[in-house]
Amino acid sequence: MKNLYRPVKRAAALSAALLLALGLLTGCGGDRSAPKQGEEYLLYVEQGSVSLMPVAWEPSAGETRDMVREALEEMKEPGAPEGYVSAIPEEVSVEVKDLRNGKLDLTFSDSYSSLSKKSEVLLRAAVVQSLTQIEGISRVRFFIGDQPLREADGTETGYMGAEDFVRNIGSALNSYEKTDLTLYFADADGNSLARETVNVRYNSNTSLQKLILEQLLKGPRTQECQDTLPSDTILLGVSVKDGICYVNFDEGFLSQDYQVSPELAVYSIVNSLVENGDGEVQSVQISVNGESDIKFRNAVDLSHPLERNPDLVEETE
Repeated sequence: MKNLYRPVKRAAALSAALLLALGLLTGCGGDRSAPKQGEEYLLYVEQGSVSLMPVAWEPSAGETRDMVREALEEMKEPGAPEGYVSAIPEEVSVEVKDLRNGKLDLTFSDSYSSLSKKSEVLLRAAVVQSLTQIEGISRVRFFIGDQPLREADGTETGYMGAEDFVRNIGSALNSYEKTDLTLYFADADGNSLARETVNVRYNSNTSLQKLILEQLLKGPRTQECQDTLPSDTILLGVSVKDGICYVNFDEGFLSQDYQVSPELAVYSIVNSLVENGDGEVQSVQISVNGESDIKFRNAVDLSHPLERNPDLVEETE
């Protein structure tokens, strides 16, 4: 039978490197269970601590859904080294609800709601980071029964990616904050920009502008809006100086796999960055691999900073 498994994605490899940099891989240097660079792994909890530890994992061949189920079963019944425990408690069951366009929905049993804050955060981080290594899985959303997972304030958690947790585990488990962001995506018809207000949790060392761009790359949380940026775009850098936000993407930003006009794609970035942060950003300079002398899709001149464009925003009653 043909092996349908593909190598781990670059984002997962970067996550592993970050875990190492954070010192979460303690004195197990000679442990054969520790993954080598580029190898697949599943995350478990180090017994008696709040650290997540990667354990090498060699998945079987199969379709993406099969691999997800295999990973979850392995995480629930871990063949992990002594001293590691599953991040998914025995009383919590989990099943695949849906998988479309790289977005995976998981359904957890009602007992999920009874988890302590620490256990719940560790479960989220372990499941999302482990599963997004699988080719074809970019984001994961949790459901409790038929209801989407919600934060303490009632807002839907929405889709999560590995980057949401890579700095919020282990010793940095509680080093995060919450904020409301106004983001702009294409409306359902793709004719204008629609506002979407999201409540996000983020590492306190992450800049507001980086957080905004990461959320735009994730895409909208509601079905009333459409993506404006290719999901494989990589943010190379972002900084603010003298009211100008400098954004540098890789060549994925130029991908032709767009479902919306070039104006909506560009001004979803500009409007989102300008409208958050109490006036810190007045305009946005976009570049690709450091070059800004570009006419984006032969329509939008990126050679100079761009200001917010309110004319593209849909009118609301």
